[in-house]
Amino acid sequence: MLEEIYAIGKYPLLKNDSTFQSKLILLLKIYGIVFLLNFFSAPLYLLWEFIVNHLHYKSLAAQYKTSMHSFLAKYGYWKAVLYVSLIGPVIEEIIFRLPLSFKRKHIAVAFGCALVLLAKALPTLNQQNLSINILARVILFVLGYFALLKSLPQNITPNKRAQKGFILSSIIIFGLLHTLNYAPFQWGIIFIYPLYVIPQLFMGWFLTYVRFKNGFFWGVALHVLINSITMLIQSAYKIY
Repeated sequence: MLEEIYAIGKYPLLKNDSTFQSKLILLLKIYGIVFLLNFFSAPLYLLWEFIVNHLHYKSLAAQYKTSMHSFLAKYGYWKAVLYVSLIGPVIEEIIFRLPLSFKRKHIAVAFGCALVLLAKALPTLNQQNLSINILARVILFVLGYFALLKSLPQNITPNKRAQKGFILSSIIIFGLLHTLNYAPFQWGIIFIYPLYVIPQLFMGWFLTYVRFKNGFFWGVALHVLINSITMLIQSAYKIY
């Protein structure tokens, strides 16, 4: 299994014909690996915090707690749990893993969802009521979907090198996206932010493997499992 995980360039060749039981066992094994990586990366997290404090910058761990407090205060606990545990993973998997099929409709759906996610950055939209907000995001998705679908060729057949490049880019961008959990950025130490999201980089790697080995929806299931248990642990220990 570890050899398969390491061979990123061969992911598109993985056969998705295992039994349900085999796929479930693989999902649980991968979750166990992710959990252990998170556990054993804790000392590194403390090391990064020591470096940040030594350089006389604000703790990024404290910034993460502040961001989570704001998120919980804005949406309420249960809505926040629903977003982190279910809605967020589904959207992220659609954006980062669905287009790895290299099918034009999947790529267009991912692009439309990315536009919906980026709509958070529009302050005027965030000030509107819920119905207008939803309508604007639906319009953004539809426009993005059809615009990209029309511009893409009917058959997308990247060579092996290009496929590997797309897969690696997906993993890296997914991981780095999680630096937003520590926003607003302190630009004097921007170099250290990627170190804080090493667990998410590995998580993106393993999610991508499961997406190819088991199928897209199994990747979604693993992402939901990881986020749900993480949210449960953080809530139990009142990390934020």
